[in-house]
Amino acid sequence: MGDYEQTLLLGDFLDQKVADHPDRAVFYSRGRTCTYREFADDVDRCAKALLAEGMQQGDCIAVLSSPRTEVFVTFFAAARLGLLWLGINPKYQIREIRHTMSDAKPKLFFGIESLENRDYTDEVSLVRDEFSNIQKFIGFDGNSPYDISFEDWMGRMSCSSTEYDAAKSSVKNTADTMLIYTSGSSGVPKGVLLPQKAILKRAIIEWDVFPISPYPRVMCPLPITHVGGIIVLPLYSMAGGGSTILMETFDLDEYVENLVSGKVNMLGAVPAMHMLMLRHPKFKFELLDKIDWLLWSGAKMPDEAVKVFYGAGCRLGSTYGTTESSASVTFATKDTASLEVMTNTIGRAVPEGEVRIANGDKLCDIGETGEIQIRPEYSLSGYLNNPEATRAAFTNDGWYRTGDLGNIRADGNIEFTSRMSEMFVSGGYNVYPLEVEQAMEAHEAVVLCAVIEVPDAVYGEVGWAYIIPKPGVEINADDLKEFAYSQMANYKVPRRYFIKSQLPMLPIGKIDKVVLKKMAQEEVDT
Repeated sequence: MGDYEQTLLLGDFLDQKVADHPDRAVFYSRGRTCTYREFADDVDRCAKALLAEGMQQGDCIAVLSSPRTEVFVTFFAAARLGLLWLGINPKYQIREIRHTMSDAKPKLFFGIESLENRDYTDEVSLVRDEFSNIQKFIGFDGNSPYDISFEDWMGRMSCSSTEYDAAKSSVKNTADTMLIYTSGSSGVPKGVLLPQKAILKRAIIEWDVFPISPYPRVMCPLPITHVGGIIVLPLYSMAGGGSTILMETFDLDEYVENLVSGKVNMLGAVPAMHMLMLRHPKFKFELLDKIDWLLWSGAKMPDEAVKVFYGAGCRLGSTYGTTESSASVTFATKDTASLEVMTNTIGRAVPEGEVRIANGDKLCDIGETGEIQIRPEYSLSGYLNNPEATRAAFTNDGWYRTGDLGNIRADGNIEFTSRMSEMFVSGGYNVYPLEVEQAMEAHEAVVLCAVIEVPDAVYGEVGWAYIIPKPGVEINADDLKEFAYSQMANYKVPRRYFIKSQLPMLPIGKIDKVVLKKMAQEEVDT
């Protein structure tokens, strides 16, 4: 990344791609092909409408949507003006949406009408009633249940070119652009602030590590609240002047069909999606010989699957990163790594020196286990409205603390050991047991809930819930599961429920999760 690129803004980045490939498709979405030129024109229309609404640098806009072209129009328009862009996962329940609205305080709310037979009228109405700071509700699918349709809004609201140029020129690449909510040890989701320079740095590095000639053609099956759904796939593709098929949900049939029909030359997803692909009746191993790269991130790929994919004709790559790091920071590829390295490590830091292993501020020796820490220049700037969590996220000398443990081997590759926290990864999503426990304990019949992770062949890990009900109250697993789905996104919902009169306890009065995990293992083994 040269000196010029280090000062690049997302808007400048888009301008470069339009100049290079004006008539090439940037997105395929909902039956429509959008070229780079058309996309940039819509971004400008949206940005002018945002200015006409009175948006100023630092203001927040919220977007409730599946991946689609309009999402990226709002994202780049917000970046043009130095606004903060908040994506809301359509899988969220109202409890989760309410928290993000309360903390982020957006001034405009964009969204869809429905997805997978779920109508969002009630959610939008509740947000409208509870949050008076939101000035207008703008609908991607029309005006119901919103105030106005997205297309009409962009047509009616605008500002002068002089005002627009002045607003763009005042934006710096240190401006926070993306707001992603992720839980932590407190169980309460925190708003991660990602600046423009970090977002662009990670996307361009992805392209440098995984180049494709003449240009990438990818699918994006990841949500807009995932760095993979914005940076690792779509912005990576744009860095190479590529085209992205935006999948509103992960439809396995569509995913495999796009591979079979030759519409894509790269497969990038979380391991669970690749594992499901292997089991699809239309998937044939030789299909992988026709693509350039097969990539995974977000969780460890099962060892046997790595061995299978390593034998494919395509190039192979894996990455490690966190929401707070803005995307991937370590990389392993079949071009440069053995099967053993691909199986047992998360690769090397790119650029060199981006990652270190330390205990506090003290660097670890080769082979010594410590915390995986990331250089702060291209990581989060902090947590929104949470200075205490921001301070705790960095070491005394300023490196971001991932909370993950690992060690650097003599060959320079990093072994991932474990997590310092209880967080586990299910299908590429971070799941925090405390958040799930607190949600389950809101059930009127539940006194106590303990959630642990267990291995799963498809999703890597899933949660199991151990429940103590109120005395004299009967409850069953089906009731608990139904309640869980009403409170949380589906990837957080425990897979199994065990109703107990008591749970193993530590002397300090906390649930002994070590014993619980042994109990769970006995269930797995039987």
